[in-house]
Amino acid sequence: MATGQLPTSNKGGLKLYVRKVLISDEFDLLPNWLMMIKGVVDSDDLPLNVNRETLQESKIIKVIYKKMVRKVIEMIRKFSEEEAPAKEVELDEEGNIVEEEEAEHPYTA
Repeated sequence: MATGQLPTSNKGGLKLYVRKVLISDEFDLLPNWLMMIKGVVDSDDLPLNVNRETLQESKIIKVIYKKMVRKVIEMIRKFSEEEAPAKEVELDEEGNIVEEEEAEHPYTA
């Protein structure tokens, strides 16, 4: 997959662990419109001996799902509010950007 493209598969980017034991790496803990998020969810509240059907019906998974969506949206808002570092540019008489001359790198000959 090329840089900047969204994944085309439905496989989520989150892995579900219970007490540091991998339960599922393909479990949907986020909606499809947030599948670009990658990470790990570790929960002490879920039992270790569970199957996929039990997880899908679990009330704890629903709570994790809601909290994950809220947290991701909060993080995206935080990133969007951060200011990008301002870069000063020089303009010529016509308003065009004057390209700076690249200094020779000290490690290249």
